[in-house]
Amino acid sequence: IIFSLLFFETKRSGLLMVLDILLFRKDKGGNPDLVRESQRRRCQDVGVVDRVIAIDDEWRKLQGKADNMRRMAGLCSKTIADKKKKKEADGEDLPLPGALLQTLEALPKDQLDTLTVTQLKSLSKLVDQEVQKVDQQAVEVEQRRDKLLGTVGNIVHEDCKPTADEDQNDVLRTWGEKKPQAGLLNHVDLMSKMGMETGEVATKVAGGRAFFLQGQLVQLQLGLISYAMNFLITKNYTSVYPPFFMTKDAMGSVAQLADFDDQLYKVTGEGDDKYLIATSEQPICAFHRNRWFAEKELPIRYAGWSTCFRKEVGSHGKDTLGIFRVHQFEKIEQFCITTNKDNKSWEMMEEMIRVAEEFYQALKLPYRVVRIVAGALNDAAAMKYDLEGFFPASQAYRELVSCSNCTDFQSRSISARLGSGLGKAPGQTQAKEHVHMLNSTLCAITRVMCCICENYQTAEGVVVPEALRPYMGGLEIMKFVAPPSK
Repeated sequence: IIFSLLFFETKRSGLLMVLDILLFRKDKGGNPDLVRESQRRRCQDVGVVDRVIAIDDEWRKLQGKADNMRRMAGLCSKTIADKKKKKEADGEDLPLPGALLQTLEALPKDQLDTLTVTQLKSLSKLVDQEVQKVDQQAVEVEQRRDKLLGTVGNIVHEDCKPTADEDQNDVLRTWGEKKPQAGLLNHVDLMSKMGMETGEVATKVAGGRAFFLQGQLVQLQLGLISYAMNFLITKNYTSVYPPFFMTKDAMGSVAQLADFDDQLYKVTGEGDDKYLIATSEQPICAFHRNRWFAEKELPIRYAGWSTCFRKEVGSHGKDTLGIFRVHQFEKIEQFCITTNKDNKSWEMMEEMIRVAEEFYQALKLPYRVVRIVAGALNDAAAMKYDLEGFFPASQAYRELVSCSNCTDFQSRSISARLGSGLGKAPGQTQAKEHVHMLNSTLCAITRVMCCICENYQTAEGVVVPEALRPYMGGLEIMKFVAPPSK
């Protein structure tokens, strides 16, 4: 499968992530059948490919018409100049021949020579007006095309099963010993005994899914943040603390259309509206807008730490108790940039999920790694792995890590390219090549706290994983301070 696509230019800024339009143009070396097959595997509308092609053909014809007229305007100017040079009189302002007005795109030079200077000026004005009209039509058609193009996801990897049934996710490997369920409390009851408040007190302050953490749970949260950041730093990741809100233009270049309604909180106040980030991936990605990368500086590995804010629209009724799924949480994120060549991004994807596995092995939390079916992928991902932690109280695996290779789907929208940006070298291809971008959770703090509490529970409290103890003042056990919530 061809994952390195050509560059798609637009006159408008803040373009949402889309496939390269050249991939839809068979006459330009594109492969629309590849897009159709990807849509089929995603269980999405295959017919959208032909609709995009039809609208794109309309746009290309309008572009060709406008270009022809601009050439005609230039030819009119040249003919006027030639006549002036020969000192011809401007002549009378006679009506232009009707037949001539029907062929403004391709008037032969000998016909123009028969017109007076005054007629040529009138003709040039008409051509300019027609160019403006066609340009406006082209913009409107381009907007229709791009809106439709925005519904087409990245080219999905052939290893992803062509179904939307997540029960068919491939289980790639499992690790750790699973505790039996008998006598175990769930994370909600456990954390309620340790200083968590998610009930009426919290919701009256901040609404649904709000929570307060106190005492040892705050220590656990801070310990996880410090341990996770240091864990990545030792693996040559550069730590990043990004802004927590972004402009609409910046967010639009790194987020999916659906995210604006389903995930992102809008912040209104002085100046332009902004959006709270749902993950540090978003500002870190936007940090590289219009940047050129030399091959020798890749790969780049970032460890992003941020608070994340999510509406969680569409998850109504899911995980409403406790802090597994909340509107505000801390997260340590892996974000990596590679060349688009030699399968380097796929090698990086394997490295990133292995880093995540090492982290959870160090915490001694049982897990499994699954490859997500094509029909459940977000638009940007060509393939996605989930690492699911085991929750013994419910005897279920639940998502802790999501690891995605977005190939050049994100980088194209922000113009993050390979090369120097200093112009075309001899023998260089006309195609503008884009870096590949990948993202993976390392630690969504509240979710991992839930998993730790269930797996490390005792009658007296929750044992602190050995790996975290140096980051929690040597604390070995977080003892219960209150009876479990009823």
